[in-house]
Amino acid sequence: MIKEYANLLRAWSAQLYKEHKDICWKYNIKISTPVIEIVDTKTFWGRWRPEFGSGRIKISSELIKGHSWDVVINILKHEMAHQVVTELFNSDDGHGELFKNACRMFGLSSEFSRSQGDLPRIIEDVNNDALSPEARRIAEKVKKLLSLAQSANEHESLLAMQKAKEFINRYNLERIDINNTSKYIYKIINHKKKRIENYQRHICSILQNYFFVRIVYSYLYDAHTGETYRTINLMGTTENIIMAEYVYFFLLNQLSFLWNEYRSKTGSSNRKKRSYWLGVLSGFREKLEILEKDSTCRSDNQDKIINAVICTKDKMLSDFTRMRFPKLQNLNSSAASIYEGSYNAGIDDGRKLRLHRGISSKDGFNGRFLKNE
Repeated sequence: MIKEYANLLRAWSAQLYKEHKDICWKYNIKISTPVIEIVDTKTFWGRWRPEFGSGRIKISSELIKGHSWDVVINILKHEMAHQVVTELFNSDDGHGELFKNACRMFGLSSEFSRSQGDLPRIIEDVNNDALSPEARRIAEKVKKLLSLAQSANEHESLLAMQKAKEFINRYNLERIDINNTSKYIYKIINHKKKRIENYQRHICSILQNYFFVRIVYSYLYDAHTGETYRTINLMGTTENIIMAEYVYFFLLNQLSFLWNEYRSKTGSSNRKKRSYWLGVLSGFREKLEILEKDSTCRSDNQDKIINAVICTKDKMLSDFTRMRFPKLQNLNSSAASIYEGSYNAGIDDGRKLRLHRGISSKDGFNGRFLKNE
C-alpha cells in the first residue's frame, strides 16, 4: 500500500507540472516553473511560497483525493496567480487588487479567487436547490411546459414542446437585450472514455444550436485511475445548463431505449446501431428546426421580432468561453459510414421523440433517463 501510494504521489506530481506548463501556454503567461510539492495536510488546499530560485507551490493530497481534478486545477491556478503577483508584479499583494488581476489573467471565477474558507461549490450536480429564486422560476416553468409534452397525441406533444422552446428563447433574448449579468457556469460531462463518439458529438451539436450553451471537447486527468479522459464541457447560464444537461442525457438514454425496441421488431444486427442512432438524432433535429422556423423571439425593450437563431449571439457567453478556453481550435470530425435503412428508420423514430418530464433530481430520474411513454 505504501509503495502504491508513493507511485500515486509521483503520478500526481508529474501531472501538476504538466498542468502548470499547459496553463502558462494557454493564457500566454511567462512565469518560472516552481517546485511543486504534494503535502499531507487538511489545513490548506494550496499555498505559494516565494523562495530563492523558482519558488514553491504546495498542494494538499486531501484536495486531490477528495475532489475532481477540475477543482485541483482551479486551486493550482489560484496559487499560480500568487506566483504572478510575486514574479511579474514584484509585489507581496496577498489577496488585493493585484492578485485579483492575476486571477483574471488565468480566467479564474470569483469562487476560486477568495482568500480563505471552504472550497467553493462546484457545479457538478446542478439542481433546483442551487438556483436563485428567479432561476428557479425559469426552471420550474420549463419543467411544467415539458411535462405537458407527454401527450400521446403528436399535435399536442409538438405544441407543448413548441411552447417550451418559445419560453426558453424569449428568456434568453430578454436576458441578452437588457444585458443581464447572469451567472455563467460550466458543467463537465465525463464518461471516463478515451474518445467522444460520433453520436455524442451530434447530441452536443443539437445542444449548441438549440439550447443556448457552448460546447468544448477537452481532456481531464483522473487522480484515482491515473488516466486522462475526453470530456464534454457545457457553458452557459445556470438555467440553460440545467436544460442542456437534461436534454443530453435524455437523448443519450433514448437512443438505447429506441434501438432495443427497433431491434426487437426488426431483428437488426448491432453493427447497424450507430446508423440508427444517427438517424434518430437527425430526426429529432428536424423537429427542432420546424419549431425554430415557427418560433420567434420578441424583445420587450425593442419594437422588433428577432429569429431565435439570433438569440445565440450572446457576447457574455462568448467571453466566458474564451476565459475558460483561450486557445480554442475548431476541428472537423470524420464522417461516419451508415446503413441507410437503419438510418432512415432512426429518422422516423427521432421525429417522434418528445422532451418531457423532469429537469430536477426530485423526479427520481435525475434528469437522466425517461421512458418514451
